Amino acid sequence: MESIKPTLLSQTLELTFTQEADCCSNEEQFLTIKTDNGGGGDFYVLETKRWSFDTIEELIETLNSFKEKHNKIKENKL
Repeated sequence: MESIKPTLLSQTLELTFTQEADCCSNEEQFLTIKTDNGGGGDFYVLETKRWSFDTIEELIETLNSFKEKHNKIKENKL
């Protein structure tokens, strides 16, 4: 009898960042960055109700943090 081999249907990486409320809100803020891949290659998704930043560089730093983790996973073929 031939063994049944599983097929990877999709793969995701999801990180959620948090920060304190800014001066115009009173709620903690959450930013979720994730990848999805339904077989045609990775794409990226951002989810947030509110995420404030003082400079574009701060946002880029957060995105680069995600990118580094995503690249490690791709390099190790996890």
